[in-house]
Amino acid sequence: MHRFPYKSLVTWMLMMSCQALAAPPPVYRQEVVVAGSPFQGVHGMAVDGKGHLLASNLLGQSVHSIDLASGAVSTLVGPPRGGADDVTLGPDGSVYWTGYFSGRLMRRTPDGKTRVLAKELPGLNSLAFRRDGRLYVTQLGRGDDALSEVDPRGIKPPRKILSGLGFLNGFEFGTDDRLYGPLLMKGQIARVDVDTGAIEVVAEGFAMPTAVNFDSSRENLYVVDAARGELVRVRVATGAKEVVAKLPTGLDNLAIGPDDQVYVSNMVDNDIRVVNPADGSIRPVVEARLSVPSGLAVAPDDPDESLYVADVYALRRVGGRDGKITQTTRVLSTRMTFPMNVSLGAKHVVLSSAYLGSVQVLDRASGEILRTLPNTNGVQGALELPDGTLLVAEATTGRLVRVDDAEPAGTTVLTEGLAGPVGLVADTEAKEPGVYVTEVRSGRVTRVRLSDGARRTVAKGLKAPEGIARHPDGGLIVAEVGRKRLVRIDPATGRSTVIASGLRIGLPESEGLPPGYIPTGVAVGGSGTIYLSSDIESALYRFVPVP
Repeated sequence: MHRFPYKSLVTWMLMMSCQALAAPPPVYRQEVVVAGSPFQGVHGMAVDGKGHLLASNLLGQSVHSIDLASGAVSTLVGPPRGGADDVTLGPDGSVYWTGYFSGRLMRRTPDGKTRVLAKELPGLNSLAFRRDGRLYVTQLGRGDDALSEVDPRGIKPPRKILSGLGFLNGFEFGTDDRLYGPLLMKGQIARVDVDTGAIEVVAEGFAMPTAVNFDSSRENLYVVDAARGELVRVRVATGAKEVVAKLPTGLDNLAIGPDDQVYVSNMVDNDIRVVNPADGSIRPVVEARLSVPSGLAVAPDDPDESLYVADVYALRRVGGRDGKITQTTRVLSTRMTFPMNVSLGAKHVVLSSAYLGSVQVLDRASGEILRTLPNTNGVQGALELPDGTLLVAEATTGRLVRVDDAEPAGTTVLTEGLAGPVGLVADTEAKEPGVYVTEVRSGRVTRVRLSDGARRTVAKGLKAPEGIARHPDGGLIVAEVGRKRLVRIDPATGRSTVIASGLRIGLPESEGLPPGYIPTGVAVGGSGTIYLSSDIESALYRFVPVP
């Protein structure tokens, strides 16, 4: 007769007892806090002459088509190939668009074939055809400031014409074959002879002009001023200016229809409006409430669970219970630099942005920007420690870096060798204070000791973990983006429990931005309600525990 070992029997009995006593996994009810949008910020546009408006969606990596009669939005080119900052139509009806992060010029022919025409053009931004079919593009903001001619067939290499213009943005050619466009850094509208390189100022005195278009008379240029939120008409012959309509700040581009109606995009509000220049009236074409919600934070002692949302083109305060947006700090019209992550300290809000490579510290009460710290190493999560220093996750270098509160700031590498660190959450009340970090490349949650940088794996086998937050019960709530689910991890055992699955999270990563791309944010209120951002839907969700 086989004898069952006594120790094994005891172990088995203990296991069965623990399983019998263990509470069932909590049940959550998923609810919408803020409904979504078809865009993740909207930029360059073009009217196709067939009742549709083409719109570029840089961070959503898509080119969209909007039915102007119904307002219905469809996706013409989806991620990852559609990462467009500007879009135009070629003489044969092909659609051309610029990849700001990828540095690629793309073309989609009328029969639906998509190909790369040019690459290695960092900061590729605006484009337009000359009347003879020649195609011109600009680069700005990612290491170059240039105007080039490119072959619309993709056979000949690009030819640089001018550099150091002052950020030539959305431009168009006039009937005189001169290029007309805004010099964003100079507040001017310029006329450029692309054959000789000669530049003339047509109008000036703008705060931040971002795009121009001619009306049907070809005598008037319409200009959008992003910082002032103005649509301005410029008489080309004289340079005389007239404000046609006042709109919210954050205007990015415009397109003019055959009836001279002016379509204006706003990347901060993630919407498109149409202005009638005859009377200045404005009506919406596509509306949204959020742009690109990513990092989230909520104060643990806030009974209303008001969320701080890093919305890439703005920092917003959103009611966790009612979804009401009570405060918005906008990029372009302020010194804020495209927030992608957010955390709260006792007195400060900390923002980080891989978009423009910076960490910013704000006064939590007033919203004043106190510090801006450049960081071009793919910065993702950032938080303030109790001693006032900052801890920053560099996803590109794989380091956690401490930044002191001196001016100029000194930095110390706490640890390195992490595989795409993205999300951070502090564990500073423990006997040995530390921080938990998600590693999007290795699928780990790691605890790093603050005293010496020593690391311990808390959980592994995850797929692309990004956002992380502490639950009031001590558990870790993690957005496991690669499996499109939300999980709870016991920091003592590493055991993982699925809270929700089948979530609309996880846009493909884009060339030119670090691991984690647009991070999926997670926050937990004092009630135990979990909040999650959706990059795919530009929406906010909450998961309410069911008693």
